[in-house]
Amino acid sequence: MTRRPFHWSTPTLAGSLLLAFVLTSCGGDEEEVDADERPPMAVQVHVLAPTVLDNAIVTTGTLMANEEVDLVSELAGRVTSIGFTEGGNVSAGQVLLKINDDELQAQLRKAEANLKLAKDNNDRKEQLLAVKGISQEQYDAAQAQLAGLQAEADELKTRIAKSTIRAPFNGKVGLRSVSEGGFVGSNAVIAKLQQIDPIKVEFAMPERYGRIMKPGTAISYSLEGDTATYKGDVYAVDPSVDATTRTVKVRARSDNKDGHLLPGSFAKVDVRLERISDALVVPAEALIPDIQGQKVLLIKNGKAVSQRVMTGIRTANSVQITNGAQPGDSVLVTGLLAVREGMPVSAIPAKAVNEAVVTDSVR
Repeated sequence: MTRRPFHWSTPTLAGSLLLAFVLTSCGGDEEEVDADERPPMAVQVHVLAPTVLDNAIVTTGTLMANEEVDLVSELAGRVTSIGFTEGGNVSAGQVLLKINDDELQAQLRKAEANLKLAKDNNDRKEQLLAVKGISQEQYDAAQAQLAGLQAEADELKTRIAKSTIRAPFNGKVGLRSVSEGGFVGSNAVIAKLQQIDPIKVEFAMPERYGRIMKPGTAISYSLEGDTATYKGDVYAVDPSVDATTRTVKVRARSDNKDGHLLPGSFAKVDVRLERISDALVVPAEALIPDIQGQKVLLIKNGKAVSQRVMTGIRTANSVQITNGAQPGDSVLVTGLLAVREGMPVSAIPAKAVNEAVVTDSVR
């Protein structure tokens, strides 16, 4: 069976084109009407308002004794007495350990006897020199002998003093490593003496913060397994930056009257650097980075307007605006990818940025 070809007739073709034109025209009008009548996009905003802002850094540190020494004997000898209790408190100047000095005492008595003879001899030579009974050379020799014997006696007195070990400051003595009657060698560590009231807190600050650290800066810190918060004040800042870690070492002091704080403990330190009374803070997600810096979207006359800003203190959740925005400005927090310049928007209040203290964590 042979299929006959189909031919469009002139009336049929004209009707089809007319129908297509009508449908296209109607569709275009409807889309244009929807664009004009589309309602403003609802976005969350944060209204800028001055607030008190404490710039704080959170870092880690270590507790240290205010003063710490190893009690060491400079002389070798037998221990004759121990004047402290392990783990007990001692006072400055208190006798902590005595080493047998009988031999040194005998040597000192001999040296003092020779010194007396030398003094008498020097006095006689001085009288003879006055009447020209001896030469100046003989008198000088007598003086030299007297000075040598005096130095010998002084040396023995110094060695005898070293046989008695005294506490250099008030503190607490640790565990001792010697016993009464035992022999102790020279430079042997007897015990450790620590002064823990006040106690020191040592921590490191990033280089950029180290420049503004100064004595008197307040800190607070907490200890592992301790719910209490302790206070302290910075008293010294290292004048150099560690080339390896790019940090500055800082030390603070804290009261420890009850001895609860122990040297070597790990501390989480909160450092208050500065207080800003009229800071403008926005959520971090409100910032839009670009090649020229940072900007935000503001609502002005019901439309979105981009505004370039300068930022200050920055944390994981918020950023301080230092320039480019004013109190009362409504900053867009949501819809940043969908909103364009000049697009109609309506504001929905965002969750308030309630950060009276802005902190930065140092790892």
